[in-house]
Amino acid sequence: MRVAVVGAGPAGLSFASRFGDADVYEEHHEVGLPRHCTSLVGGGAARRAQLPNGVVLNQYRELLITDLQGHSIRFKLRDPVLLLDRPGLEQKLAEGVPRIHLGRKVVDIRGGYIHTADGSRRGPYDYIVVAEGAARRISRAYGHVVRLPGLQIDVRSDVGLHGITVVYNQRLSRAYFAWIVELDRGLYRVGLADLCCTVEKLNKLVKLVGGRPAGKPFGGGVLAGPPLRRLVEGRAVLVGDAAGLVKPLSGGGIALAVKSGRLAAEALAEGRPEGYEESTAALRLRLRAAFAAFRALYGWRLVDRLLRLLDGGEYVAVDYDDHVKTLAVAALLDRRSLKAGVELLRYLASNRYALHLI
Repeated sequence: MRVAVVGAGPAGLSFASRFGDADVYEEHHEVGLPRHCTSLVGGGAARRAQLPNGVVLNQYRELLITDLQGHSIRFKLRDPVLLLDRPGLEQKLAEGVPRIHLGRKVVDIRGGYIHTADGSRRGPYDYIVVAEGAARRISRAYGHVVRLPGLQIDVRSDVGLHGITVVYNQRLSRAYFAWIVELDRGLYRVGLADLCCTVEKLNKLVKLVGGRPAGKPFGGGVLAGPPLRRLVEGRAVLVGDAAGLVKPLSGGGIALAVKSGRLAAEALAEGRPEGYEESTAALRLRLRAAFAAFRALYGWRLVDRLLRLLDGGEYVAVDYDDHVKTLAVAALLDRRSLKAGVELLRYLASNRYALHLI
């Protein structure tokens, strides 16, 4: 069986290293670069995905949610969130992949053939694994996934925040949120995702924290789901971000990329590509439920109301990798959650489309 992989990110490399005999095409000239994401992953998800300990740079047990205007909620993380060396992770995964074609940008896949930007055609392949990440130039033809422009930068600051800070402030992001992650004492990674004007808004965020740039801005698309209903279409197999396998409330997808790549490889190795869809069915259902919560919290900006309603609350994040479960448990432990429930019911009653997302 001949198999090609489009993209040498966590999903594509996880597939290729598990499958063992595939041609990997990567548009950039070095695995792991340029950087795209904040590189946070839940400790539980990292263990389940068997991510190597050597790529963990830091870990966090505190999460602050704030609007930077006096309202805040604090979470103690039962399982730490890990900051990964993302380039190091991809380079580690690449060690088990024999054939990676660097500098080969795939622009189309047709009839089992790979078409690259230099005009060449390669194949035929029995299956083409689309693992192009958040770019979704090819995978968009297989279904819609919400994609927001994201931008971030490392800065030095005396702002005094610890752990991970999530900022819900419509002046910084109307469609999603901003973040401030403590990398080291006095060193932070600040960023945001929104529908537009990310450069202007990032500059505003840097000023708010009194930041002094410690590097160049970097970023890319931040995906919020939903997962595609079909992951196998003809000869195309979609994994990771390309398949919309991301956590809608945070945009995180590293562990899901690794997991989906391995599951797809196992299914193809057994000659049952449909087994990949079967093995991810429950996961995709959970992600669709989270996407409905995303629509309620961000689309209707229910998150702003909840932040004011639960201001000053301190909770335990029972499962960082399952945001819906964590929010539900936190709400049930606070008497004020009744009002929050009423707000959610009002949203669902006024927008029946939200129920069709699950």
